[in-house]
Amino acid sequence: MSEVVSIPHAAPGNITVCANACASHDAARRIPVVWYNDSKQAAVEQKDAPRLGVAQILSSAQSEAERARIVSSLLHLTGFSTFAYFALEFSGDRVQRLFLHEAFTPSTYRGEYVHRHHFDVDPRTFGARMCSMPIVWDLRNLRQQGERQSLALPDEREAFADFLQTMRDDAMCSGIMYSMAMPGTRLHAFMSFTAPRRNRDWITAATVEQALSIGLSVHKFGSPKLITAAREHASNSLTAFEQKLLTGIAEGASDKEIGRRLDTSAHNVDYHLRKLRKRFGVSNRIELTYLTAKMELI
Repeated sequence: MSEVVSIPHAAPGNITVCANACASHDAARRIPVVWYNDSKQAAVEQKDAPRLGVAQILSSAQSEAERARIVSSLLHLTGFSTFAYFALEFSGDRVQRLFLHEAFTPSTYRGEYVHRHHFDVDPRTFGARMCSMPIVWDLRNLRQQGERQSLALPDEREAFADFLQTMRDDAMCSGIMYSMAMPGTRLHAFMSFTAPRRNRDWITAATVEQALSIGLSVHKFGSPKLITAAREHASNSLTAFEQKLLTGIAEGASDKEIGRRLDTSAHNVDYHLRKLRKRFGVSNRIELTYLTAKMELI
């Protein structure tokens, strides 16, 4: 199912533009990138999800190429040139994985954006995650955000400048991005629309409404597959020992009792549970049990 590779001017109408910080990143860190597709039937269905016509059209399409063509044709009606649907998995504020759907990843995202880890320094993803409304941006606005943050490390400044240059070279000069948290996971899904126009003034409230309709339709279709891919990789990342630890705390067993079950010490149980809490970005065993149960890992 998936493949892992290492690698303010005011907005028009009621549009909100959030100026968020570029997150500091570790240049040496390499975030796994997960490519997934529709080769397996998704086991997750979201309850009470809106019934959107475009989502139904995407579901009835016979191939990923046909789905990509459907979205591409809708883009041209709105003035955008590219659309990307992707997700970031967070542990606290730290990105752990990038998920990309084969059908909804344009060629520009398959190159430098992924392989040069531009998502590590892309201020749009952090802004969209924090904002309650879609963010409207252009490259001048993004550059000003970076300058205001005064990126401290040379590697950060170089990576951010490289990100802006790549966006310019790929004619991704203005656009809209918004994000949705994925219940029961540590994922935030992002819908990104870009255009070659250098100034964001062309983006009206009606344009944002159209982008919302398209993006939410793709999200309705793609989110069950995304959740399945995330659970698959989270499960695969657990050892048999760790799964038994999680089962033990879900059953209310003490560290001493879990240690007896696994023929190890309570101190070793506590050590591994602390590692699991850090990995899943939670502060105690109750949160760890709740999150891993929601993710259907136990």
